[in-house]
Amino acid sequence: MATSSNVEAERKFDAEESTPIPALDTIDGIGKVGEPGSHSLDAIYFDTHHLALAARGITLRRRTGGPDAGWHLKLPLGPGKRTEIQAPLGTAETVPVELMDRVLAYTRGHAVAAIANLNTERTSYALYGSGGERIADFVDDHVSAHIIIGQGRELQWREWEVELTAQDEADDALLDSLTEQLSDAGAKPSQRTSKLATALGESWPAPRAPDRGTASAKAPAVVPVLDYLEAQVADLLLQDAHVRLNREDSVHQMRSLIRRIRSVLHTYRKLFDVEAVRGLQRELKSLAKTLGRYRDTEVLHQRLRNSIGELPEKLVFGSLHDELDQRMTVRADTALSAVKTRLNSPRYFRLLDNLDAFISSPPVAPKGTEPARKTTAKLVNKAVKRLGKRHDAAVSAAVGPQRDTAFHEVRKSAKKLRFAAAAVESVHGKRAAKLGYAAHKVQSILGEHQDSVMAREELLKLGSATDTGSSAFTYGVLHAMERNAGDATEQEYLQGGSKARTLRLKK
Repeated sequence: MATSSNVEAERKFDAEESTPIPALDTIDGIGKVGEPGSHSLDAIYFDTHHLALAARGITLRRRTGGPDAGWHLKLPLGPGKRTEIQAPLGTAETVPVELMDRVLAYTRGHAVAAIANLNTERTSYALYGSGGERIADFVDDHVSAHIIIGQGRELQWREWEVELTAQDEADDALLDSLTEQLSDAGAKPSQRTSKLATALGESWPAPRAPDRGTASAKAPAVVPVLDYLEAQVADLLLQDAHVRLNREDSVHQMRSLIRRIRSVLHTYRKLFDVEAVRGLQRELKSLAKTLGRYRDTEVLHQRLRNSIGELPEKLVFGSLHDELDQRMTVRADTALSAVKTRLNSPRYFRLLDNLDAFISSPPVAPKGTEPARKTTAKLVNKAVKRLGKRHDAAVSAAVGPQRDTAFHEVRKSAKKLRFAAAAVESVHGKRAAKLGYAAHKVQSILGEHQDSVMAREELLKLGSATDTGSSAFTYGVLHAMERNAGDATEQEYLQGGSKARTLRLKK
């Protein structure tokens, strides 16, 4: 089933039944107003019994009538903006799979059913710029709502909307100008976020975001950390849909978000109840491991394929490309199936619930209430020292698997340091950003080193298999190439990775 998406930028206005429509052609930037068009729109809105979608500002509906009849899913994008995904009408009994995949991280196994029916009698006016281009639409809506959920009730109201037909910074300025001029003409900007919010009234869920103040040097240390965690979890919920929809690189992006969350929880664990943090870390680690099996296969497959492609033909024995593709495809399919199973499990949904609860009602320890600048600097600087210790252990380790493992530990420490610094940029500014950049450099260099280690392990298995035959020679050549690549990245790190071990945040 085909879907389409666009960014919706609109402003709403309250209007009484007797309020006349403003003279739209007198508004600056409007060269012409089109003839009015009328439509009867009937929309059924869907949600869980506890309004999980509404709590996130998400609306899911099936609408008939008008030029865009079909299923519509609207996801918050920013003030006055939403991403709208559309799917064909289908039936009212079944939400399209493509849309359900986008909201499963919010509904979490709970059934979705009709909660309200809205009938809208709409009169629309196309607004054209001075060059004749259509720049916006003004609509006058008379709405009748039947609430299905709860006690059930009926209500009616009138509202206006101005919606842009395109999206860029200039159009945002135009929308602001239109809003200001319509307000001057007597229109009253609405506090409504959607028609469904108006229909549900007091049943509409309260805002999820807790009021914990603004991150600053003297604010509680948990404030910047919780702000960062909240943003990462929000991105994780969006990325969930991309994995379900098999978007390219989505598993990698989701695993990266999980690592960010887990790393920040680790560095700042003393700001919270230790047991609560440990429980989240344990589940995040398990989920990252499930995702990692697929991601590691993906990276390894591409790396080995590229390496084979770089060899002269005379050094390639056997059908290596076909053998590699077959082996890795089976492994990737198995790993991806495990990912999909995990994302549909009660265990995963419980983790999302626990992350939400941790952020909305954080189990703050006494240390978490101390001033942010001094407290977070101490914890980040401790992470720098830890990186230094891992570095010393790596350079003193014997060449071979032990040394490779030690450099992998350096990489993991650099990754934690990077995310720890990113979490407190709002308090420490450019110095935290500089430290994060230095740590990222170490992570990237040693990431290449670790990819080489994994490639060597795989090539050793392939080359020593009993049915390898003449291909063993080529696998040996590739193994030697990877050994050289690993040595080169190690030297690159030793020559340019010291900055992350020397920078400190100021208390």
